[in-house]
Order: sequence, then C-alpha cells, then structure tokens
Amino acid sequence: MILYCQVISSIAQSQLQKIYLHPKASGSEKQSKFVDSIRFIPLEIKDDIQFRTYAGVEATDNYFLLKDYSGKTIALYSKKGRFIKKISYKKLGDFYPQYDEFNNQIFFFGSNKNYKLTSRDKIKIKLAWSNPRNKKYFSKYIIDLNDASPVIKKVIPQQNDILYANQYGDDLYAMGRISTSELYKDSLDYEFKIYKGTQLVKGYFPYNRINEPRFIYKEEGVSFIKTDTPDIHIVSRPFCDTIFKLVNDSLLPGYQLVLPLENSLPAWYFTRPFKNKTERDNFERNNSWMLHQVYSFYETPRFIYFGVGYLYNYETYIYQKQTNTSFKTKNIKSDSSQYNLSLLADYGISHKADKFYKAQNAGDLLTFFEKNKNVPVPPDLDSFIKSHPPATTPVIIEFKLKN
Repeated sequence: MILYCQVISSIAQSQLQKIYLHPKASGSEKQSKFVDSIRFIPLEIKDDIQFRTYAGVEATDNYFLLKDYSGKTIALYSKKGRFIKKISYKKLGDFYPQYDEFNNQIFFFGSNKNYKLTSRDKIKIKLAWSNPRNKKYFSKYIIDLNDASPVIKKVIPQQNDILYANQYGDDLYAMGRISTSELYKDSLDYEFKIYKGTQLVKGYFPYNRINEPRFIYKEEGVSFIKTDTPDIHIVSRPFCDTIFKLVNDSLLPGYQLVLPLENSLPAWYFTRPFKNKTERDNFERNNSWMLHQVYSFYETPRFIYFGVGYLYNYETYIYQKQTNTSFKTKNIKSDSSQYNLSLLADYGISHKADKFYKAQNAGDLLTFFEKNKNVPVPPDLDSFIKSHPPATTPVIIEFKLKN
C-alpha cells in the first residue's frame, strides 16, 4: 500500500530542534574553536596536475578524487597520496561528474549533446520513457571505481536516471525532482518520493504538478543528504524552513530554521502564481535574501555545519548549539595554530563519515612555514616541504569538527 504523508503532528513540531539564523550575521570567531584533528596528505607530484581555485576533492573508500572542473579532468590518488591515473571527460561535452557512493561510481548524466531539449521536451520524454526511441535523447557515462583500472564507459540511461533518483538501499531510491506542466494528465504529485525499483511506495508533501504557484516557471528539487548513520538521511524542501530526517523509510521533522521576518517568504507566494518567468525572476532578484532551501547539512554533538540557498544568494554557516549562535563560514578566521588555512569554505570541501576534506596548493604551506619558522612542520608534511614541491602541487587536508 502506498503511504502519503502530509501533516506534521503538533507533538512532532514541539520536538523540533531550533536553529536560530540571521542570514547576514557579521559576527566572527576563530576557526580553532570549531576545527581540529588536521591531517595532511601530500599528493604525488605530477607536472600536468595542478591545484586550481575551484578544484573539488572527494574521498571514497579507496581513492581521493581530485576534480578539475575547468580542465574537465579527474585525478585518482590512493588514500596515501600515490598517483593512480588522470581521466579526461572533455569529449563528453557539458557534463558534470557526480559520485554515487552507494554503487561506488562516478557518473555523468544529461541531455545528449546532439539534441537541444527544452523543459517541455524533457517532460514529454519522461512521460513516454517506455518508448525505446526516447533513450537517444539522454546520455550516461560511468567510471566504476570497483574496477582495477577505472575508465569512462558509456551505459544505457534507465528510468531512475531521468527521474534523478538517488539509490540509498538495496533497490530503494529517493526522488525529489519537482516540476509543473500542463502536459501532465493528473494534477497530483509529491515533492519527495521513495521507490522500490521503479515502483512508487511512499510519497510526501503533495502538490499540484500542473499549476502549483511555488513551482511555476522553475524546476525545483528536494535535497537528500547522507549522514554518518547508514539508515538516516536529511531531507530539505524548497521554500520550507523545516528540515526532515528520513529514518529507513519514515520521514520525521527534525529541525527548524528560525529566521527574521524579512527573510521569510510572504504568504501569497504559496497561493498566487506569477504571471510569467520574468515576474518571478524580478521578485527573486529584488528579495535576494528570502529563504529558498537548505542544501547541505552535517551535525556533531556541538555544531551543525549547513549551507542555505536564498532566492539570489548562498551562504554556509556553523551553528553553535550551546549558545544558539550561527556564524557565516566566510567570517571564521584561521590563525597560525592552524597554519593560516581557511578550511571552512563555501565551496570545494566534502566529507565522508566524520571527516572533511579540502584541497590546497603547496605554495600556501611553503609560504607559511617560510614566514613562521617557529611553527613546527607536522610530521606528515615534513619530507614533502623539504622537497620544495612546485607551488601548484595539490595537498589534501583532512579535518574534523570538534565534538
């Protein structure tokens, strides 16, 4: 039987953990108050691999993945920093690499570069996916990290790919893509759905997929965020200040952002449709600090690290539970005790289990130790620093939030 959940009980509401947030809070604090257990993993030097400003790093069970988005390459390193190989995806076109942790694969999925699809076209294709001819409009490639020598492979897109469903268990998928169109024959849909294979088993938060005012002229999506506990995920909805926990297949409210009134959407936003896309775009630009959605979320006993999208802005924060205070990460300052490294950035960091990872160029470390000769070089960096590596050589920094 399909279970549809819409109403949050008053008991559950009373148990919500409040997160008090002022989006433009200007308070600052030392990074050492939040971060410890810093460890360095110098990467094997390769002339054709350099640290770039917007490089991203991902930790898997066996590899570090250094993603160069501008150069469209992924460099694979062992967990000790030994170079494995570099894979270029330039020939794929405008594809973005994503890591599927459940299957231990990097995947690229999107419209076939030989076709220009509108949002309307994509809905038509989704509604007629059983027609084999429709598969030509999308392309999917994977890099299977379970292989002894991972390479890019082309695979056939499946229905769960076009639904943008995330696999999180054996044959269990979470789907949160939201759109509206008059092409749908029936109006009922759900912001967040759970599938068993391709069979819908649970749906939460019903909306009108023909003309829901919140979602007209713009595609939205529910955020589905892994936690350190295998059976628990964080779920956040667009235009909603409540953050939910999915425990196995049960969805419960867990947290609530408490924002100033000026950052909250007006009541009419949920009932009155915009006349056209231009009117909607203008509203978002003119109300750029109104809440849109939480996009990342990580909790320790003392802190919550989270990212918030507003209608036209984005910020990351650390919430200190003891004092009910939120700090913008860009206002958190490092010092010589942590080698003047700004670890809590708005971009470029990832986490696996209880550890965070960030790539840094060796030049920053070389400069620091040259200027601060009284600061001892950590043992895991000593031989690397003495080798005088090129300034653009990447170094991976592992750290934790304090418990």
